[in-house]
Amino acid sequence: MNLYRALKYRNCRLFFPGLLLSQIGIWYQNIAISWIVLGITKSALLTGTITFLNTLPLFVITPIAGVITDKYDKQKLLFVIQVLFALQALFLTIFALLGHLNLLSIVILGFLLNSIIAIDTPLRQSIFASLVDDKKDLTNAIALNSACFNAARLIGPAAAGLILYSYGATNCFLINFILVIPAIILISMLSIKAETQYSPFKEQSIIEGLKTGLKYVKQNKTILNILISLIFISLIGMTYPLLLSIYTKNYLNLDSNILGLLMASTGFGALCSSFILASKRSLKGLKNVMTLGILVFGLSFICLSFAKTQLLAMLFSFFLGSGMTASITGINTILQSLVEDNKRGRLMSLYAICYLGSSSLSNLLAGSTSEYFGITKTFIIFGLILSTISYIVFRKLRRL
Repeated sequence: MNLYRALKYRNCRLFFPGLLLSQIGIWYQNIAISWIVLGITKSALLTGTITFLNTLPLFVITPIAGVITDKYDKQKLLFVIQVLFALQALFLTIFALLGHLNLLSIVILGFLLNSIIAIDTPLRQSIFASLVDDKKDLTNAIALNSACFNAARLIGPAAAGLILYSYGATNCFLINFILVIPAIILISMLSIKAETQYSPFKEQSIIEGLKTGLKYVKQNKTILNILISLIFISLIGMTYPLLLSIYTKNYLNLDSNILGLLMASTGFGALCSSFILASKRSLKGLKNVMTLGILVFGLSFICLSFAKTQLLAMLFSFFLGSGMTASITGINTILQSLVEDNKRGRLMSLYAICYLGSSSLSNLLAGSTSEYFGITKTFIIFGLILSTISYIVFRKLRRL
């Protein structure tokens, strides 16, 4: 029960099932979109460029979103965001049904989706402190959040690959829309006390609040070093979804259902890693798991470059997912343990822009690098960089 101790709170029991369903739906959409774009463009570079263009709102909206999260009612904001997710999914389904889904409509709707995600990510990351009554259970709530995301990564891609292969992309978009509806209902049932949302900085303007958050991070060297590490880990490591698409289609010469299995293997590894993190209570233990995770992340990239069979690819994808979650979720948990409550939203917005912003650039990096060097050399290059980062992070955070 120690692994699930945050679920003793009613708010957590409502929040996490809705999160799991909505994230499974987003995987349905993302898998279908990436396969459609790669099929239309026939180019890894163009696919990476289009994916990058879709994520431009993250760089502009996310820093402001953290201030908004600290300033206004979190539950109302979360409800509105889920409604916007549902509308975006509905629009995408209608476009596909009418036969109007082309590169332009994909870019426009992707732009809308990432505008919503830019607000949703720091909002979700900062709301955990409001879901639990005892702050000792905060780290467990964060680990359960990671478990939900990774369970979705396990279920979503495999199911999406099968639906995409058997019934087409339109049904993937429709399933995404359907899965958002329960999340909206469950979030409306949350009961977050007003006092858990109080912040003395609510009277500040958005610009003043943003400056306060940046100043806080600049003065805290440990937090600053962790965020810088996150930028490079995300930039290199989060190339894997696009690289696996290219690897499956162009190297293994297999269909979208096999891509779904590889992504599911990644998700299973990530889920296993989430449960390990949920059992950790000290920052020292988390630091060790995080640095080891970065190393495993990098070595998995290198091993994939030599995998010529589906079975080996699934095995190394498992370790890739395990290392990814140990590193990214470890960083998130350490940051949440160090930050003051009244600055949590702003720090999580910086976390989101370092993670999601770098991830968006990673699509461009993955497309251009694999186009120039080929997929196997790209895996080796990125794996060596990640392995080097693990050593640097260990040295930088050895006093934590």
